[in-house]
Amino acid sequence: MHAPEIPGFTFVDLVGEGGFADVFRYQQELPTRQVAIKVLRSGSDAASIELFRAEANVMAQLSNHPSIVPIYQAGVSSDGRAFLVMEFCPPPHVAQRYRTQPLAVGEVLDIGVKIASAVETAHRAGILHRDIKPHNILTSTFGVPLLTDFGIASVVGETGAGAQGLSIPWSPPESLTADSHDVRSDVYSLAATLYSLLIGHPPYERRDAPNDNASLMTRIERGQLTPLRRPDVPASLIDVLRRAMAVEIDKRPVSAMVLGRQLQDVQIELRQSPTRLEVMDASPAAVGEGHPNDARTLVRPVSVIIPAAVHERLGPLQPAADEHASRPGAARAATGSSSARRPPPRRDGDRRLALPARIGIGAVAVALVAAVGYALVAGSGGDDGPQDGPLRGEDPPDAVIDVPPAPVVSKSGKGTRWTFTWTQDEPRERDEFKVLLTGDGADQDAPEYTAATSKTLTVPRDATVCIQVSLSRVGSPPSPPSDQVCVVGR
Repeated sequence: MHAPEIPGFTFVDLVGEGGFADVFRYQQELPTRQVAIKVLRSGSDAASIELFRAEANVMAQLSNHPSIVPIYQAGVSSDGRAFLVMEFCPPPHVAQRYRTQPLAVGEVLDIGVKIASAVETAHRAGILHRDIKPHNILTSTFGVPLLTDFGIASVVGETGAGAQGLSIPWSPPESLTADSHDVRSDVYSLAATLYSLLIGHPPYERRDAPNDNASLMTRIERGQLTPLRRPDVPASLIDVLRRAMAVEIDKRPVSAMVLGRQLQDVQIELRQSPTRLEVMDASPAAVGEGHPNDARTLVRPVSVIIPAAVHERLGPLQPAADEHASRPGAARAATGSSSARRPPPRRDGDRRLALPARIGIGAVAVALVAAVGYALVAGSGGDDGPQDGPLRGEDPPDAVIDVPPAPVVSKSGKGTRWTFTWTQDEPRERDEFKVLLTGDGADQDAPEYTAATSKTLTVPRDATVCIQVSLSRVGSPPSPPSDQVCVVGR
């Protein structure tokens, strides 16, 4: 597809091609800089162009967020194609990197919290992304992850997952057969994206089985997630991502904010400084509300002008306050009450919009909030059943945390041959132990994670080896470490 002529911009080269839009690099004349311009592949009628402009205006206001790609301007080229002018982010991006080498745990957690901040900001303005995947996370010149492509390539053409421009490997089950208006669908796709960065391929892709669309969709609908076996990935992080990718939507975290807080929990568990959640709250009631912030979360009320052209669009579906379940981990989430309304059932005729109208509808955002405001809830999906949560901005009460007791370690042996054995009260399937050896006779540089309950080793003569064991259990924070047990080689 050829690049359109746009006054004030000089074409440089093609950056990327998609099913419904292409991205070109241009040189802007004033101010002089390189920019990326995303261009829809088809023209639009006057009504759709007006809707496109209105939605672009809303997204441009949100692009001030530090984790959303800045939008400089939008327009329609002389041949009738709508376009967006955005910051140019030079490669390589995570989409190129993770297929070559899975990303480090610390980087994935940082990306996850920052992108969760961006998704939460969009949701509070009434925008569903609907296409979160590695390819839509770019990297700025300074290495900051930036979320892009808020629906510009979505909901084009006929109904069905493929025609909607959905990226099947990262799509939740409910989106494969029908349009989803629930914010938890974006939560699922974000978790699937993070899982991909850790495992080195899409979450349901397998090396020993077919990976065509039909096979992937079957695994997604059944929740047959490819196991992630990396010794440096803590069980708590795998548990967070699995819950966020639950097949049943009610078992997922009810907001991107909560998923971000859960990722912060893992950072703290790994003794990393938690990445700050920075949220721009554009819900209509936010400006007059108080927003107590803490070291982990910053909520900044902003005023976003909703143009008349999108004033009557339905907002995204927000889970009711009593639909979330207590989440694992010791962290406390900033939460909220919800007065969101569910959209009425869609009639068959509503799905058969003319192609130009669907292009306009999917140009920048799939859904924008109606005039009636909502305050976002937070909490999480889990297996423990529903329970009420506090209002957003309040400091929630301490959760009742099931912290497993420390393992009990014993030793046996003599001379230079010793065996350490540990036991756990009420052991469960998938229990994993963190084993740390210290002393001048230890040959271990880092903790070992194992399901075994004993370890035999040779201790050099007159050398000392000490052991401490803690338990990592799915759905619970780590146990305290055991008492230190030491042996001396004779």
